[in-house]
Amino acid sequence: MTVTLKYFGSIVDITQKKEESFFAEEPILPVSVLKNKLETAYEELKRTNYSIAVNQAMSSLDTKLKDQDVIAFLPPFAGG
Repeated sequence: MTVTLKYFGSIVDITQKKEESFFAEEPILPVSVLKNKLETAYEELKRTNYSIAVNQAMSSLDTKLKDQDVIAFLPPFAGG
């Protein structure tokens, strides 16, 4: 399974990229597992508050990812 990861705001500063592909051998992967893998790869994410959206809809950690999903990592939004 391959998914696209998109990063926004301060998360771009942590990952040093706006987008990347992520390959997993599992055919279906919970968001929680992806989150743990990314926090291992990018240690500073553990200390960052962010939300995760799957295919432009806010998701929970139980959401199951499928091949070709697009996952966005969103920092907190400020009002204005």
